[in-house]
Amino acid sequence: MPLIDLSHPLESGMPVYPGDPEVSLSPALRIADDDVAVSRLDLGSHAGTHLDAPAHVVRGGATVDQLPLEWLVGRAMVLQCPQTEARLLRVDDVGALTDAPPSGGTRPRLPFIVCLATGWDQRFGTASMVEHPAVSLGLAQYLWARGARVLALDTLSPDPTAGQQEDEGATSSSAMPVHEFWLGNGGVIVENLIGLTRLPGVVELSLLPLRFRGGDGSPVRAVARVD
Repeated sequence: MPLIDLSHPLESGMPVYPGDPEVSLSPALRIADDDVAVSRLDLGSHAGTHLDAPAHVVRGGATVDQLPLEWLVGRAMVLQCPQTEARLLRVDDVGALTDAPPSGGTRPRLPFIVCLATGWDQRFGTASMVEHPAVSLGLAQYLWARGARVLALDTLSPDPTAGQQEDEGATSSSAMPVHEFWLGNGGVIVENLIGLTRLPGVVELSLLPLRFRGGDGSPVRAVARVD
């Protein structure tokens, strides 16, 4: 079963969320001078493909080292919702979830990990990177109610970055309604994945962060296993 890397490479000067620390990788020791090579890493905890712990927006929320590992490795549902413009994704955009259940039955619970594949990863590093599709609060609430606990995307954020969308489900004082809802309930958000549009509907996924004690987020090496 092949493994597919879903992570942006970390490199100096790579694109970051507006206002986040720049990424810089430089030599601290060199083989020519010190017999070994050691790199110095200078980056924010939300650089590249990364995970948001509840502590990212919730005072006293769970930190990276406190996250349940069983949420971050295992079966994932990949929902294909390709987009060509910045707009809010709603429940109706996710056809696999709105199909009627079998007669007399109920819709099964979702796996812990749900990925929304918009194809916006192809715009990473371009001017339109920040003008990405976002997740409506209603869709986030729907996914949570169905059992999802890890919301994974191929955009900078589930919330609008450039402020171009209006979510009627959010309060006027809420700048990041999906972050506040999802992380406020103890969930996890993974941002800046790549290659989701190439995946089938169900995969095995690993989204393990570094074990930063007290960390609000961490880069992850996201890997999918496809049957």
